[in-house]
Amino acid sequence: MDRREFLGAAVAGVVGAAQLSACRIAMEDRPGGGKPPVRLSPLHLEAVNRRRRVAKNFDVLLIDPDTYPSIDAILESRFAFIDDPESCIDSVWWNWGEGNVAAYPSKILPTYNQPAYQRWIREGIDIVRIFQDETRRRGLEVFFSERMNGSDNDPQFIPGRGTFIDDMHNQNRIPLKQQNPDWIMVMPWNPNGIWNYAVEGVRDYVFRKMEEVATVYDFDGIELDFARMCPIFPLGQAWENHSLLTDLIRRIRMMTLEVERRRGRAFLLAARVPENLLGCHFDGMDVGTWIKEQLVDILALGCRNFEVDLVAFRQLAEGLPTKLLGVIDDHHSSDGYCAPPIEVLRGVWSNWYHQGADGIQTFNFKYGPDPGELHWPMHQQAFREMGGAEVIRHLDKTFVVQRRGGGHGKIVMPNPEDWTTPRLMYSNTNMLEALPAALDNSGRVDTLLTLNVGDDIPSEADRVASLRLRLLLSDPAAARLPKSRKHPPVMVRDRLVPERVGGPGPEPHWTSGMARGIEKRVEVRINNLNLGTARVDSGWLEYKVKPDQLALGKNLVGVCVADRASNLAEEILIEKLELTVRYKGAESA
Repeated sequence: MDRREFLGAAVAGVVGAAQLSACRIAMEDRPGGGKPPVRLSPLHLEAVNRRRRVAKNFDVLLIDPDTYPSIDAILESRFAFIDDPESCIDSVWWNWGEGNVAAYPSKILPTYNQPAYQRWIREGIDIVRIFQDETRRRGLEVFFSERMNGSDNDPQFIPGRGTFIDDMHNQNRIPLKQQNPDWIMVMPWNPNGIWNYAVEGVRDYVFRKMEEVATVYDFDGIELDFARMCPIFPLGQAWENHSLLTDLIRRIRMMTLEVERRRGRAFLLAARVPENLLGCHFDGMDVGTWIKEQLVDILALGCRNFEVDLVAFRQLAEGLPTKLLGVIDDHHSSDGYCAPPIEVLRGVWSNWYHQGADGIQTFNFKYGPDPGELHWPMHQQAFREMGGAEVIRHLDKTFVVQRRGGGHGKIVMPNPEDWTTPRLMYSNTNMLEALPAALDNSGRVDTLLTLNVGDDIPSEADRVASLRLRLLLSDPAAARLPKSRKHPPVMVRDRLVPERVGGPGPEPHWTSGMARGIEKRVEVRINNLNLGTARVDSGWLEYKVKPDQLALGKNLVGVCVADRASNLAEEILIEKLELTVRYKGAESA
């Protein structure tokens, strides 16, 4: 369905009221426990199946009106990439804050402490409705995205500063939190604390917020964002409380379907959750039940993740209409890959489409040209390319093995080079990822890594111009060598984007360098095939790869180092592993 078709369907939604009224919800208990699935109407299922190549999520749409001469200027800035005729964006998900203060006239929440927002509300100007209507006028699907335990951007406006101040020293005090201190959990990045969903009053409060948005506005759906830095249960108590969260999701679903029935047009429900089932369990989310009972229509998977277990979610959703979106965040990024080259992002998309993604959600991607922002040209190119496997089929790519952590700095999670296992908030941690990984000093044990390759390179070998496997090592022992005897250090992570919340973003991280000659002693095998001797290129070890040495999907990479003194206390670390694919006649950024 293209944009005009979708617009026509939205306008004609009243015609389907009879079909929607047939959406029956059987809530009696099953004999074996649990609830039967929600029965969805044909029009609802039609809406679930809309074309949704790219869903652009606007992360906290805080607008400083003093920057813009008019609301039209604000709209022009926020819709710039959306209006690009080459864009693959079919759906726009507007997030208006942390969920504790409102940009709209709310009976539940206080309004933003910002003169222009308060003036708009006094004058009857509803900026949320304006953005909703402008999105639909373009024939696009429009969602309201709710951060389910937002905390780090409860902003206040400081007169004379000309901008929102949203760091931990200048946050609004939230009246309901002050009135109910037993409802909140204290977090180091926010003096206000965050909601404890084990408390019934919190769950009722969240439901009322969602009910207000669903009944006052005319969105095509609501996203419940559980993945953006928002633990919902106390430390060590998440999974044992999962049924409380499922009851809330079920309650919200019943409410949205009732709104759907009354208005005669489909109302979808989406949820953003961790990138794999283990992470969902860690954070107290029984996503399997949500899928089985058809409590959600769309799952947006992950936050800063390059690796998403789409296969496991797809197995749960087999035979059901649930749609799966992989989520790419280019600010709170995968460690070492903040605003990476477009080839890296193409590799991520290729893997996701090969593994069964129905589309991609972007997070923290720019909304349009910005003279002060270096990355907007890449983001514009990304919006033009990420719409499907065929679009990027023969474009150059880089497939990578992901690193742990990333994006926030150690106040929220440990850096990979100083790693400790997080005990709270699986989402955002990438804690199951393999890198950095140590090499056994004895040379007897391979360090084994899984490299996903979504391009069918063996079948299209005639289109491949070159294949290189690149390995970035850090040898602490080499740090003590004179410069003449070692390769220079290489930056693993740059501080490309300063983090306003909780201090600066993660500090830059460099390798220790490598001793000269080590390239002759590091053995790399892919699918148990020895790749031979490496050459050194800008501090990386580089190995030639033949197309028939690769498999579509998972590839096993083994790395070991020979002739190294086994009594050394320090081990060589694999910091990064990448496979670069260059196609004949392809153009890269």
